[in-house]
Amino acid sequence: MSDAIALHSGDYVERYNAKPIDRVASLARRMKLAPDARLADFACGNGMLLHALGPRPGSYDGVDFSPDFIASANAWAERESCANYRFHCDDIIAFCQRHPAAFDAAATLDFSEHVTDDLAVPIYAAIRAALAPGGTLYLHTPNGDFFMERAKDRGVLPQFPEHVAVRNGPETVELLVKAGFPREGIRLSYIAHYNVLKWLHPLSRLPLIGKCLRARLWIEARV
Repeated sequence: MSDAIALHSGDYVERYNAKPIDRVASLARRMKLAPDARLADFACGNGMLLHALGPRPGSYDGVDFSPDFIASANAWAERESCANYRFHCDDIIAFCQRHPAAFDAAATLDFSEHVTDDLAVPIYAAIRAALAPGGTLYLHTPNGDFFMERAKDRGVLPQFPEHVAVRNGPETVELLVKAGFPREGIRLSYIAHYNVLKWLHPLSRLPLIGKCLRARLWIEARV
């Protein structure tokens, strides 16, 4: 088992399974999906997005390289009698190469911070190629400019071992441009944290210190 898979297996999966669905549900509401949309959920974990979306979209394909996550995702979907879904234990690039222009939308929720640029650029290039013309990527990730992420970067606070590349907004946009997404099709916004720190978000409009109070990035990138 590779080190990366080991980090995303076993106890990590159990801790993830214990998380409430609320956060992903709030992100799902931001996704603009037609009733017949074909959605690919990359680094899908336990398939929480499938449950947050409910009967939308038309079809759902979840992709993750962790066998433990895929097993958990299938078990949850079967318990809930979900329809129109498939989970794939696969490498993202390999999966996308087999599905060119196959999806109307793609999601990478809390994924980009897990991969360094040398891996992230080809992964997002593959995702772009798997989107049909006019398709949209939805990306959610921590903001590297947030004061807590800065503290982690400086060793003041401990960083999650699986978070190897927490980027700020402009850095994440440049990553997608390098992967071939047209700059004019990328829309970046900042959203609040999900715990008590969410009350800091209104202060993010302040000059100078405001950018340090934006906890999360939300990006819509249209092909």
